Amino acid sequence: MSAPLSTPLSTLLSALSEMGDAELRELIRIRPDATFPAPPSLASLATRLTLPGSVARALRRLTAADIALLETLGDMGAELDPVPLSSINLPFQLAGPLNKLRSHALLLGPDDGLRVAPGVLSALPSGWRILDPAPDNLAEALSSISPRERQVLETLAASGSIGTTRGAAPDADPDLPVPRLISRGLLARVNATTVRLPRPVREMLRCAAVRTYPLEPHPPSEPVEQSLIDATSTAAGLESVRQMRQLLTHLIAAPVELNKDGSVGVRAVAALTKALGFDPSLTVTVGESAGLLGRGDVGEDTGALAATRDGLSWMDSPLAQQWAVLVVGWLASPWRADSGARLLSEETRAPEIRSARWGVVKLFAPGPLSRDDLDADLHHFSPILAAGMSPQLISAVVREGHLVGALAENSAAAPLTALIEGRDIVAATRDLVPDEVDYLIPQADMTILAPGPLTPEMTAVIESFADLESPGVASVYRVTASSVRRALNSGRTGPELKAWLGAHAVGEVPQGITFAIDDAARHHGALRAGTALSYLRSDDEALIASAAAAIPQLSVLSPTVAVSQLPLPELMALLRACGFQPAAEDESGAALTVAPEPQLVAPTPSTIPRERAVDPEHVDAVLQALRSTAGSETDGGDFLPTLHAAARSRRHVTIGYVDKNGRGQQLTVLPLSVTAGQVDALDEATERVVRIALPRVTKVELT
Repeated sequence: MSAPLSTPLSTLLSALSEMGDAELRELIRIRPDATFPAPPSLASLATRLTLPGSVARALRRLTAADIALLETLGDMGAELDPVPLSSINLPFQLAGPLNKLRSHALLLGPDDGLRVAPGVLSALPSGWRILDPAPDNLAEALSSISPRERQVLETLAASGSIGTTRGAAPDADPDLPVPRLISRGLLARVNATTVRLPRPVREMLRCAAVRTYPLEPHPPSEPVEQSLIDATSTAAGLESVRQMRQLLTHLIAAPVELNKDGSVGVRAVAALTKALGFDPSLTVTVGESAGLLGRGDVGEDTGALAATRDGLSWMDSPLAQQWAVLVVGWLASPWRADSGARLLSEETRAPEIRSARWGVVKLFAPGPLSRDDLDADLHHFSPILAAGMSPQLISAVVREGHLVGALAENSAAAPLTALIEGRDIVAATRDLVPDEVDYLIPQADMTILAPGPLTPEMTAVIESFADLESPGVASVYRVTASSVRRALNSGRTGPELKAWLGAHAVGEVPQGITFAIDDAARHHGALRAGTALSYLRSDDEALIASAAAAIPQLSVLSPTVAVSQLPLPELMALLRACGFQPAAEDESGAALTVAPEPQLVAPTPSTIPRERAVDPEHVDAVLQALRSTAGSETDGGDFLPTLHAAARSRRHVTIGYVDKNGRGQQLTVLPLSVTAGQVDALDEATERVVRIALPRVTKVELT
């Protein structure tokens, strides 16, 4: 046995010791998670840089070209032995990926002796390789294999894509399943005893799309006229504001009962869709994320979807601020509205989707992208992110981005660009939203044109007595008998509505609209209700008789008066449900508004995930701590990176461990896998596989 070789962790520690101050500062800025709290020594920093979570965060920043370089170096054994840059042959310029990997401490050493940092290749998705080519006619090749050959592929697909077999030897019987699969390109030979299932074959076996990871970005597309982007995004943003306002208004009047698990039932969504005139799924998830609506107990401890106080404040906010809140709420939302599962259920909760959504929309910042270009750029710039996203999810993110006005014409809209660049999003939306208008144009066909965005106060009034017919920057509302009755039921009066229209209309209000208001008001309030707990009175004796016949809880005292033990709001609701149009009054006969106080719940807003910022003072403090202990530290003897690297590279190691009887043992073996807290290794002296629990291992040395 040769002398022990340096371990991967000791190599990383040595590389950190040789870094200058500028290089260490850059590393601290790029991988700040490894420096909170400040590491007391370089050995501590080296250990933190190899932690799976820290390595995974660094890998998510890499492009397909960066990872292709890592894969190639790993295939050449660079985890354990230095590899010269001159021996690498890849179809792209290596300078950029090389510098990026070094600055992230994922690649170590000079050009003539490159080493992959410990833990890096282990943190890549299992069985996942960017450079795996798809065999020609893959679908046809898979359809023609034998059941035994398919079983081999299925077993590898379910067990990490790596397998050990004697059939991998070049001189193996060509009629055996493994040699046949290798000859067809459905298996890749690693060495004489090991085979690997290529990524495209595994994707096809799982009935997933076979992905391509471009090693270079696609050429930029032709720019879209900025005025078109602004107009399209503004129209979409204002429509999303209108839908949110409509949903909140509905929830203020009637909170939606939730299922026992806190989700919104299918029937509840269908009822909301019918009442609002649009599918509220996205609006609900954005509103919950933004804290405008929430879930909580209302009434008699009934779980319900209801508005929050923040929602009430949002309704009174300027239009530009309303739109900005919705864009941020969408980006921060941990909910999926496209999965088909019940809204706000555990099946639709996916906090990781926030990073996925952010990663997708940022690609639109440089310019417009078609769907094919988006897929190509996503798989180039964020290959690990793209690998975890289905095509359906990518389409959903793009569609939702257009609906809230974050995207427009397949480009980043101004509010999204402001967020990406760290600027004030409200200032961006304010530049796009037209000035609010305080006048209306009533028309003879019973419609009212709002030539621009209305103030929140005007919007509340016009929506109380008119139905929105054509949304947009300029909106059209229609006055109907039922819409006027809705306003009268909420406590407004006919003279009040006519006076408001007269004060805000350009020119005279058409007679058709005033007649509709007068006609509804003439019949409204002919029946008068009060408290007895409540009473009912009317000069129309037939009307009292009809109401008493329809509602058993009413008792007729005289031809013009009836009383009830129902509270006044309940009596009013029953009368309206039966087709009557009552008006409430107090003891003096003055009209009352009996709308109940809104039932509100507490908000649970979400946030956009952001990387931890590093201030210069923290960089200085970490650097000072590291320099004060330089030269007096060791790597701490962490053997896991060595075991992982030896298993991937098929290198023999000497393992020292304590057996079940407490006696020290030592074996020279070939590691096969390191998973689930144990190492499986081939003892070639006895031709058996031994399994050793990692807590029993005392040392690992390369041989």
